[in-house]
Amino acid sequence: MDPMQAKGRSAGSGELHPAPLTFLMAGCQRCGSTWVDKALRGHPEIFLPERKQTYFFDEAYHKGIDWYLDHFTAARPEQKAVGEISTGYCLPHAAPRMAAHFPDVKLLMAVRNPVERAYSYYQSRSVHYGWPDFDTAVAAQPAILERGRYIEQIERLLEYYDRDRLLLLFYDDLKRDDQAYLRSILEFLGVDPDYRSPRLGQVVQTAAFPRVRRRMRQWGLEPVLDRVSASPAGDWLRRRIKRAGGSRYRAMPVDLRARLVDYYAPYNERLAAFAGRDLSHWNIQGNTE
Repeated sequence: MDPMQAKGRSAGSGELHPAPLTFLMAGCQRCGSTWVDKALRGHPEIFLPERKQTYFFDEAYHKGIDWYLDHFTAARPEQKAVGEISTGYCLPHAAPRMAAHFPDVKLLMAVRNPVERAYSYYQSRSVHYGWPDFDTAVAAQPAILERGRYIEQIERLLEYYDRDRLLLLFYDDLKRDDQAYLRSILEFLGVDPDYRSPRLGQVVQTAAFPRVRRRMRQWGLEPVLDRVSASPAGDWLRRRIKRAGGSRYRAMPVDLRARLVDYYAPYNERLAAFAGRDLSHWNIQGNTE
């Protein structure tokens, strides 16, 4: 059977429904995926599951395709673009799984200066995992470094998908002009590109307030913090902290930055050649964001 004609059963009803997906965001962590999720949710022609990320193709594949398809049963006929925003579908084991079920979907892949991405991930998780320093974090989770080797993930995806089905997005562009960034996504998905999301002009950082987030998770209240953090109130608070000279993150040590720049330089060179884009600012010794 053609995977695109696969059927799933609505939970508890026994009713068959078609597999409706037209797009998937494959990754990557700390590259603006939450902003994309929030920006797309209000578009009348786009459907996303109730919560960002089912983790199906990277972590929950054992639950079966019917379980996954049940997340999309509420899509309406006028919603031409149906998909999911994820950060882990760029992983090597996820790509063949996606292609087996959805060989014709469009893929979004967001990337960011890998030095900044790695340190941002470390900082956002250090309280939760109790990591005292970056090297301890990498020893515990080698993927912190590996996830920034974007070209390897892209090449893996292109083993299963044609190049014209992949939209490569740069976090630099999101920061520079979020309206143009969003428009490029909407045009790629084939929906109204003139839609103006209320998220335009708002910086969404889901890893903000890490100590508060850890305590809220323990109390089962993290969804409440998610809504506050992603709201205008959360953006206002982050701006106030920034203007006051405060930060929830420590500055990256100079020696660590130098090591990371050297580590990622060959991968950045390959990505730049693939994208036809100058990424030399990713390889300089200094904060580039």
